[in-house]
Amino acid sequence: MFLSAFLADDAASVSTALPAFLGALGTKRNFGWSFGERELPTGVPSRFLDLYPEGIVQKHDSFGIVYVRLWLVGLNPTRLMIGIFLGAERAQQSEPRRAADYIRNRLETLIDPLERERGFDYQIWGNPDIWWAEDAPGSVRAVTRQLEQYITFKVTDPNDSNLDAIEDDIGELVKAVDAAIDELQPIREFGKNILLLYYGENLPPPPAGEAFSDLLATGDDTAATSLEAQPGQPEATPEPDWFTNLPPEPSLGDLRGMEGAYKKVVAALAAGKHVLLLGAPGVGKTELAEAVCRSIRQHYDVVTATSDWTSVHTIGGYMPIPMAGSNAEPLDFIPGVFTEAMAANKWLIIDEMNRADIDKAFGEMFTLLGGKRKSIMLPYRKRQDDGAYRRVVLGMANTQEPESHVYGLDPSWRLIGTMNTFDKASLFQMSFAFSRRVAVIDIAIPGEVDYRAILEIAATLIDDSDSKFHDAIVDLLVAIFAVEDGTGLGALGLRVGPAIPLDIIRFIDRMRRFEADPAILVLAALESYLFPQFEGRHEQTAEIATSLAASLGLQALPAESMARLRTFTGAME
Repeated sequence: MFLSAFLADDAASVSTALPAFLGALGTKRNFGWSFGERELPTGVPSRFLDLYPEGIVQKHDSFGIVYVRLWLVGLNPTRLMIGIFLGAERAQQSEPRRAADYIRNRLETLIDPLERERGFDYQIWGNPDIWWAEDAPGSVRAVTRQLEQYITFKVTDPNDSNLDAIEDDIGELVKAVDAAIDELQPIREFGKNILLLYYGENLPPPPAGEAFSDLLATGDDTAATSLEAQPGQPEATPEPDWFTNLPPEPSLGDLRGMEGAYKKVVAALAAGKHVLLLGAPGVGKTELAEAVCRSIRQHYDVVTATSDWTSVHTIGGYMPIPMAGSNAEPLDFIPGVFTEAMAANKWLIIDEMNRADIDKAFGEMFTLLGGKRKSIMLPYRKRQDDGAYRRVVLGMANTQEPESHVYGLDPSWRLIGTMNTFDKASLFQMSFAFSRRVAVIDIAIPGEVDYRAILEIAATLIDDSDSKFHDAIVDLLVAIFAVEDGTGLGALGLRVGPAIPLDIIRFIDRMRRFEADPAILVLAALESYLFPQFEGRHEQTAEIATSLAASLGLQALPAESMARLRTFTGAME
């Protein structure tokens, strides 16, 4: 049993037992192992054992690679952490969390069973059980940031009665990593994306004749070494030449009919404006924003606005920060989503922007959004490493001023917002002060030909061994969603984007085992996916019901469906 040997710090016995353990797992790849030890910033020693797939990179803990780490930490008590770890030599501020979130989304189908069935979890720096740090010097926050490199983990108290169960968990972790390598290919490009999540655009150029991905593959962390955070000293870079770097043809994936909107968005961004995408629900506004960022090769964050947003959420504010060896929680400035994105030069995509009170939530940003290298001073001070406090400044402030902690705003930074036109009137409105600072671009619903093609391609998900059933579903959805006039939503001026019928297709694919009638299946899906979009449209209730019934080949909607429709429109019986 290799685990008992690891706990006893018997490396020779571990190396003898591991080949049999790993060989019995039936993984596609061979796995190697590596021992290590580290004194944590709190002064507590630790030992770890890494299990990694061989032949992927020359250095197993290169940026972007995931592997299994067994980490034995603490003195009294000593506990064991096991989980999937993100390769990264350094962890600063909140970047490890962003990278971990990105990987967790990519590996959701692999991580979900580990967490639901085996009790693994992901924890950010503020809430894990730091059992070894209570009486140790140093920064608890610095220690716990290292835990954020675990994509998922659990803490165990190993003893003679549970070693078999722990080894079983470790085996499942190894198999998950083996499958993850397929999901993360091409591994070099994936590693580069992770490095961008850590350090933003401040990447040094690779040595002459050497691609940056080669640095990742060899595990050379020279790039990371030169990227230590320099609070208060942002570097202003010149505006990039957007059009020179654009690919000849946009890579829009499934976004058919978006070429015109894509060109307008890129032109507005290149002209120095921030952008607001306006369109019906499900039309692909957020997907287009992300496609533009990928096309420009610009990294970005996506957040969803809510009515609860204040300047604390967006700009930042004072929060209590625990300190090691003390019960005191001194206040410190914690940046909001805007400030974090600016400091890392990550473009910010705000989904459903008008769900927030724009003037209230980020009115302070209006000065910066106006361009021309402006800056604003916030009524906060940021604690420095030496314990001193400096006033917080956003933008292009005098970087030589010693009393300022500057969150720099690169001239190339952009904000892209999305707004849903269906419920625009019922949510917060744009002020003239905000609308003047953005280019508002309407994202039209795809034309009938493109819309039909989108539905037909997506409908291949449905088992087409019964071509009659398959064609009936497609015809019903086309009649409701794709036709620009006729009896569907187009006749009422209520067309929505393809995302909703695509959800309906996935629903029907699963629901078909319970129901065989295409019209009943489509109606059941409409009640769950389309009816909520008619919130507050009580005056059009009868028209909507008549139109949908006609498209489904019914005389009228069933009473149950009408009741559900009225629930959302607010119409009286």
